[in-house]
Amino acid sequence: MTSIRNYAGLKAAVADWLGRDDLAGRIPDFIALAERRMARELRLRVMERRAETEVQAGQRFVPLPWRREPGRWDVFLEMRDLGWQGASGHCRNLRYLPPDGSALGREAGEPQGFSILGRDLVLHPTPAEAGRLLLCYFAEPAPLGPEQPENEVLLTAPDLYLYGALVESAPYTRGSAPLELWERFYATARARVQAAEERGRFTANLCMRPTRRV
Repeated sequence: MTSIRNYAGLKAAVADWLGRDDLAGRIPDFIALAERRMARELRLRVMERRAETEVQAGQRFVPLPWRREPGRWDVFLEMRDLGWQGASGHCRNLRYLPPDGSALGREAGEPQGFSILGRDLVLHPTPAEAGRLLLCYFAEPAPLGPEQPENEVLLTAPDLYLYGALVESAPYTRGSAPLELWERFYATARARVQAAEERGRFTANLCMRPTRRV
């Protein structure tokens, strides 16, 4: 079996499983489509990022991370936690507010909540003094390609990449390949990855035995 350790290995593995020489030029598209699916479905620890940004007094809108550069990819997907640190150094967690405008006034004060509009955070109230935002968020995995031969998700779960790309090949295989089987393989791999995330994120209750003295 082909070793799936990088972009070249993944493409070779997908080609082996497809067994269709005429689809070799489409394999990068299958991988890219699988990445879009995984970005929508997965929230893994390797996708978590932390960032800090200075906010000026009166600054209500703060741009979210959105850098699409190979090797420096940082595209915001979902907020995990957001804190505000004022001039006193005290930090408070901000609560999420719906972006319908009902809870978003324009008065000034120390921010208590936030919403997300497009690529911007909206602070409420508008900061009366300068401060700092402390972000913990899920970021889009850097898409694989010649300039980005590997990423954290490929190294953590290469089976997800393989089965995801095979599923996305369905419009071209047109029933000549076992799509239902690949869908099942992908779903099983995703469930196992998510179960491993739960085990890794939350420490199990362990019973520690006292050390025996001789």
